[in-house]
Amino acid sequence: MFTLFRFYAFLLFAGLVVFSGSMDAMPASAPVRHNGISYITGGIGQTEVEAFRAQAQQYNLRMTFTTKSGAFLSDVDVSIWNMSRHRVLRVRTEGPFLFVRLPAGRYQIEIHLGPQSATKAVQVPARGGSEAVFRLDDPDTCGVILLCKQAR
Repeated sequence: MFTLFRFYAFLLFAGLVVFSGSMDAMPASAPVRHNGISYITGGIGQTEVEAFRAQAQQYNLRMTFTTKSGAFLSDVDVSIWNMSRHRVLRVRTEGPFLFVRLPAGRYQIEIHLGPQSATKAVQVPARGGSEAVFRLDDPDTCGVILLCKQAR
């Protein structure tokens, strides 16, 4: 009876070790496809940051959201518009990174976080990619901006 208990305890422990190891190998965020546009968002914690950096070349528009003092931001509302003023993507970020795969062309990015907003025009090339970094003011009051403290 005791030997059987030790055997089951060993199986449980081995399963936990294997499962926790496979969690580290999983991508930080599964790609989402919306209206033919693929994207990933996230990047909270060092493991996710490394996973996003490893996937960066698969996306031709890579956005980062920070405060002017360098703290990473999350929960940023992002809209991407093509030159015909048709919105091709609308998403709320789940961390400081938003990587998008778009057809080559010129786009307008609009972001909103609390009372703050910003826009940038970007050219997405047929080969390679574009980077867009948005730096917003530090929060003046509680609840204006949600900082990702783990990913500083």
